[in-house]
Amino acid sequence: MHAYSGISYGVIFCLISAAFDVYVGYITQSISPAVIILYCFISSTIVFLLFSILKQGIAVFYKAKANLPLLLLANVAVLLNWGGLIVSLRYLEPAIVGIASVACGPAITTIISRCIDNRSSKNSGLEFIISWLIMVGVILMLCNSLMGKSGVTTTTVDERLIGIICVILSALGTVIYTFISRELYQRQWETYEILGFRNMLMLLIAVIYCFYADIPLSINMNLAAPMVLLVVIGHLLPIYLIQNTIKRLQPLHVSLVLLLLPVFTLLLQYFDTRVEISFDSIAAVSIIAILLFILGINKIIGNPKTKGA
Repeated sequence: MHAYSGISYGVIFCLISAAFDVYVGYITQSISPAVIILYCFISSTIVFLLFSILKQGIAVFYKAKANLPLLLLANVAVLLNWGGLIVSLRYLEPAIVGIASVACGPAITTIISRCIDNRSSKNSGLEFIISWLIMVGVILMLCNSLMGKSGVTTTTVDERLIGIICVILSALGTVIYTFISRELYQRQWETYEILGFRNMLMLLIAVIYCFYADIPLSINMNLAAPMVLLVVIGHLLPIYLIQNTIKRLQPLHVSLVLLLLPVFTLLLQYFDTRVEISFDSIAAVSIIAILLFILGINKIIGNPKTKGA
């Protein structure tokens, strides 16, 4: 049952996050990504840290001190993951960001699982092959994007290069965070506790950057309501959903569920008038969907271990 609920959490997360990605790509044309990061992550840190204190009292801080190295790694992973994601959405087509940020996960996760995580269930040969096929597809997609062959054509080569670097960092952060979170769960950490302590580095860097670049932290009143929706529905709810997905599934399978994200993003991104129809993007998402279908059939027929993941 844990595996089925984990998949359900993951699918809902992908749908909401796809809408978040499309909207962030639009709104970052008017607001600095650093300001969006501040509003989103201050809100989530306050909410989950206060909830942790209400549930555990001051003991939660002793628990954090005892696990400080892991929490530092979690903070670095969040910085890479969310920082890279939000910046890349400013310069790249949302579907490309969705593909690159999560589709690299299976390949990277497979390598890490085989090298350092002995507790992971053994990955099948087909999972390994599909992971690398997806990785190759992502590389080709990013090359096309760099050359301007995507749904967003108004950016410069330098801006697209920044976006590609950031989305690669986001993919790396996603994988690292998955492993760190599972280790924290092994040490009896609750979801809300992790969410209360994981954003400190992100907030510190965002504040320093805003002051250094002289970026105003106030926003236009016309954007106040959309920002509230962005924080609550686009950030607080999805991070709770993905944290529960990580808790219930193996790292590789988390990465594979997240491959639904670019499918949903592709369907929603055309609500943004900046994004044109790109047959390259449609082809890439279609190929990934076919690979996922093959993988799903393989799991149903010949990989019963995943049912109890």
